[in-house]
Amino acid sequence: MTTGLKESIIHSPVSAQAPYAYRSKSGIIPSAEYAVFMDDFFHNPATNAIPGTTAIIDTGATITAAATDAISYSGVLKFASDGTSEGATLYWPKGIQLGLGKKFFMECRVYTADADDTDVQFGLSVMNATTNPEDAWTTASTDLIAVGVLDGDATVGLLTDKNNGGDAVQLGTIDLSDATWHTLAFEVSGTATGSSMQVKVYVDGQLAITSDTETTIPDDLALAPFIGARTGGDAAHVIYFDYVRWSLQR
Repeated sequence: MTTGLKESIIHSPVSAQAPYAYRSKSGIIPSAEYAVFMDDFFHNPATNAIPGTTAIIDTGATITAAATDAISYSGVLKFASDGTSEGATLYWPKGIQLGLGKKFFMECRVYTADADDTDVQFGLSVMNATTNPEDAWTTASTDLIAVGVLDGDATVGLLTDKNNGGDAVQLGTIDLSDATWHTLAFEVSGTATGSSMQVKVYVDGQLAITSDTETTIPDDLALAPFIGARTGGDAAHVIYFDYVRWSLQR
């Protein structure tokens, strides 16, 4: 008798990240059920961007491959700046629409030199404001889901907004540590049968935030996946992204 492959087959038991239960049924493997994207940043950025993305970069900020940094053991992007409160955002084409009864999942692995003195953000944004990197993760954009830390607080938080109709801000219970790799993720669920949409945020495999504020979840237009980071009060602070991936139920 033959059996079908299970998603967990790609997560080796010896992996330090193997016990992340939230990954179950999150479309890790491309299939007829899930469209999946992953970038491990093995290629060098050209003009501060990577293929298939658009970059918003403050004067003095850079996005480079961290190949010569001690932190790098594979493809890693380094966000740095010679000034305070400066940074960059990378975003992919608008291709994710929520609210069609489909599940969405997004995850990245990040490292910040100073967790309470940097912005480290990722998520989905309509990107109708692109003057500044932070426009992707603030209500300068009318529709978004943004996860991460902001200058002044190392606690991972969640911001959702739909049509600038009233945002929902929620801090979790887990802090990022300085100069430490962390895996951040969120999922958006909701079914075509009418159950409420919900956003769950995870930090290193642990549930940190659950948001049921359905009226603030953008569900009626295509959104762009993004990653972004800014220095805080010290220009020497750098932020790294090891990878980003997402999946959308077909």
